[in-house]
Amino acid sequence: MKILALETSTHACSAALLEGTADSYSCIERFELAPRNHTQLILPMIDSVLGEAGYSIHDIDVLAYGRGPGAFTGVRVATGVVQAISYGADLPVAQISSLAALAQGVQRQSDSAQSSFPHILVANDARMGEMYFAAYELKEGFMSLHTSEQVIKPEALLQLLQNNSFDEHWAAIGSGWQEYREGLTDFIDKFKQLNKDFQFPHAQDVAYLAFKEYQSDHLVSAEQVRPVYLRDNVAKKPQPA
Repeated sequence: MKILALETSTHACSAALLEGTADSYSCIERFELAPRNHTQLILPMIDSVLGEAGYSIHDIDVLAYGRGPGAFTGVRVATGVVQAISYGADLPVAQISSLAALAQGVQRQSDSAQSSFPHILVANDARMGEMYFAAYELKEGFMSLHTSEQVIKPEALLQLLQNNSFDEHWAAIGSGWQEYREGLTDFIDKFKQLNKDFQFPHAQDVAYLAFKEYQSDHLVSAEQVRPVYLRDNVAKKPQPA
């Protein structure tokens, strides 16, 4: 199987071509930290990975993208590009959580380092004093939801952590832990801290999680592609007084 994936929900922009199976695959990826330049980078990145592999878009079996949550503009970039390609090439799409992709990246890199982090707490800065949060557990090689994705304030997250059985077996990743550390210090010090190494989701992990969507028959058509923002009022303008 050939999976073309893109991820633009954070400051990072990436495209990847993964070929093979969940047990054995090769991957070509382009990745760059480039805030506000995603629209200029993503199409050349797609052309680059396809060109290196010697494929055209018509050789691809499945498209995948990071559907959020994340930066409003970035999520829209990935959604629009993958929808256009899906329409043009008549390809099915795997819609992958950007938080799950971040957690999957930890598993990928820890596997190569011969260590394991099967329990991951992801908290990315959502601005406006909030975080995008979800907990994931490793199941059959894929990071799977343990708690629902949500946008949450630090004090509410602290309450959630206190009310659930999160202990030292969990690793904490994402920009939110550092951004709001002052309000969470008393609780999060017991977690394994991986923030410096794991802050941005990669397209190759979006592609890998697409195997799970394919196996579960959860692929969608172009007209079904939808971004996930979590914050309902993300696009609303303030009302005049």
